[in-house]
Amino acid sequence: MAGFFAKLFSRGQNDRHAENNPEWQKARYHILQALLADNERAFTAMAEADRLLYENDAAHLAALLDDLCETALELADGLNRLTRGNCRELYPRIAHLRAHLAEASQRYGHAPRGAWLPLASVTPDMREEAGGKALPLAGLIRAGMTVPDGFVIPLRSCREYLREARLEERLGAILFDAAGVDANLDALSKRARSMILASDPSERFAAEMQNAWESLAKGAKGTGGRALSVSVRSSASGEDGREHSFAGQYTSVLGVSSPEAFMEAFKEVLAGAFSQRAMAYRIKAGQGRQSVDMAVLCQRMVNARTAGVLFTMDPMVQNNRMLLTAVPGLGELAVSGRAPADTYHPSRNVSGDADGDMPCEIAVKTHRVVPAQGGGVRLEEVDASQAKEPLLTSPEVEELRLTALRIEALAGCVQDIEWSIDKDGILWILQARPAHLAKTRMGDGVSGAVVQEGGVGVSPGKAAGAVAIIHSGEDLGLAAKRDEPVIAVLRQPLTDVASFPPNLAGIVADSGDPLDRMACQARENAIPMITGLGTATSVLKPGQWVLADGDRGTVLEADPRLWKDAPRPRLAVRASGGDALGAAEAIRSLVMETGGTGGATPPPHASAKSQSPGDRESLRALVNEVHEKAVAVLSKMADAACAADLNESSTTREKMAALDRFLRAAPASN
Repeated sequence: MAGFFAKLFSRGQNDRHAENNPEWQKARYHILQALLADNERAFTAMAEADRLLYENDAAHLAALLDDLCETALELADGLNRLTRGNCRELYPRIAHLRAHLAEASQRYGHAPRGAWLPLASVTPDMREEAGGKALPLAGLIRAGMTVPDGFVIPLRSCREYLREARLEERLGAILFDAAGVDANLDALSKRARSMILASDPSERFAAEMQNAWESLAKGAKGTGGRALSVSVRSSASGEDGREHSFAGQYTSVLGVSSPEAFMEAFKEVLAGAFSQRAMAYRIKAGQGRQSVDMAVLCQRMVNARTAGVLFTMDPMVQNNRMLLTAVPGLGELAVSGRAPADTYHPSRNVSGDADGDMPCEIAVKTHRVVPAQGGGVRLEEVDASQAKEPLLTSPEVEELRLTALRIEALAGCVQDIEWSIDKDGILWILQARPAHLAKTRMGDGVSGAVVQEGGVGVSPGKAAGAVAIIHSGEDLGLAAKRDEPVIAVLRQPLTDVASFPPNLAGIVADSGDPLDRMACQARENAIPMITGLGTATSVLKPGQWVLADGDRGTVLEADPRLWKDAPRPRLAVRASGGDALGAAEAIRSLVMETGGTGGATPPPHASAKSQSPGDRESLRALVNEVHEKAVAVLSKMADAACAADLNESSTTREKMAALDRFLRAAPASN
């Protein structure tokens, strides 16, 4: 890139009349275009660095930071070519930042990392690390729904376990062989499973698993005072997705009741990635030779009175009805279909059914699955006096119906939901995933009409709430007093927000920066945020109910009848990170911070202009400075050449277009 800038610069640097030379003007214009492209590349890399820090991914971060510093150098080269060397102070500033980043990155890479994450700390951008089961459940926790407490052993920890056991390369070879023609999947599966089940954890990994177990043992909500009983299930990145569900292909272990049994269950679930049917399914899905993509989800089991499955659209007739099944005890019989189940057909309309209008069929129940004493589960007969009794009351069906509609609206597609009601009458959501139905399409569901689109999602996820127009931190404080979830709508993000109110469900802004303080804080708290909508503050009205979709940058209508009495959203739980967390904050400060001191002392050669009071030296501040100076040069060029086509309100894009037309029409110099 430096050679490209030098070639452009050399066209006019020796001409004492270069300022008026069309060839030099064209060269400067091309340099400007390259600078703006590098500016966008730098901000994309900074957003990716922010994501990697939240995912605790040290493996990819170091290379990304090095590329980011190289992009900063390219920007400095371009600006110096453009200004004839008047910005040479950028180079020592970049060198200073690069040295501090190298030190912080080294600390971050060598810091010990936890082998597990609380389920509530999983954020919407962690699908690869946390997997397809854990990700939607974490989103439902933030939406205020009742999900059993749990934790995730992420992909990196599962691979680390296999690496420490010296199995990673051997298992990779098995996956490669399994994808071959006429592969003996049965023999390959047995070999892989036996290796994993015979492996032993390192002392460090075993200690981490003990800590994870104790984190669940501290609480008793949903257990009815019983001893801790845990489910250990797969949560692969390709699992429970819109394209492939992998339903029933991996292993689940129920009723785990001791740390020793938990370690064995972890290995059993990990080995499930190499079952014959799982490998066959992966090959059919075109994923046969991919490396292990398994995370493991562990949750406290519910002391279930009844449980079942709910499809938010009846898969048989796909009309305006849901399909809800219920069995006594744990839900394994409902999932497997091995026992009679009560069947209900609630309405998909938000207003619901009138009493007595809902079709239902009450089965004669024969068996139930219950926790076994000492661990595991067992099958027992249903007493004859209870066999014909309905398992669900009308209020329970209604709660399930409304909860399912909310889950569908947040997911944006028809859902397949596993649920349980405990002996205290509390509804628990055990799993939610896209329903794979023959005639449904992406977007089918109860989502409302699009109110605004074309925005940029700077913090992923979806949330519904009532609009509150925010002009200041005081307005946000007033919104916090409202007894309903709030979607804050701003002209531009606030810089003076120390913390978000607990009822803040989402943020929508007319303009903003994906790396500003509010966007970073939104990602940290897993609050959906959209910027760049332009007219949100004038189009959206105070009190209007909307759903902010941070994944697609759109705002949809939301029915207040569905959301007004919904559970209140909860902020994400930040996973503790010890030394890694401190190093991560130092990196984040050096890359993205815009105020304070940040732990990076400004270099003595930094200009007073670039180090105004309250500014923090960072790559983001430096990139912004280069952009501002480049745009100033562009404005000066455009004003001089295209005054007739421009006015005071002309945007940078309009000035570039005008200048481009002018230079295309300019005669070539001799």
